[in-house]
Amino acid sequence: MFEMLGNQFFMVRNYGRAAEMLQQASWKDPRNKLIRRKLVICYTQTGEVDKALENFTRLINEDFDFIADIDPVAEDCPCSGLVYDMEEQMPQNQDSPDFHLILGMLWLYCDLERSLGHFLRARQLNPADERLKSIILLIQSRLDKTEKAHSPGTGRPRVSQR
Repeated sequence: MFEMLGNQFFMVRNYGRAAEMLQQASWKDPRNKLIRRKLVICYTQTGEVDKALENFTRLINEDFDFIADIDPVAEDCPCSGLVYDMEEQMPQNQDSPDFHLILGMLWLYCDLERSLGHFLRARQLNPADERLKSIILLIQSRLDKTEKAHSPGTGRPRVSQR
């Protein structure tokens, strides 16, 4: 019941109520990746960046492709709209690590390279956050595999993680 209600709230973009219901559903079924994937989006939109990043990190470590290979249209994923709305606020949030974390998480649903760029910026702004290093390495590894699959024998230079 909680999952059904959470999905309804998610579909109408009521992320606060969706998060409440989906969290209840997640407690009953903690291995349900569909619920956890939606919770990441909800938490980014309710300002719960640490919860979003915690869920995001667990999910990509468990099954990176579950986020990276989503079909945003078929699965009614709002991320493409959310990221473009957020990027309009870039000038006033340029130096906010949380802003770049949120964009990094959301872009992973749509565009690996843009996601990587925001995680690199977040790490630049907050170099002490070790979670970012592992996220960056996962995304870079996936991009390298994709590049090699499409262009045998040619590798793209690695992105600096300074």
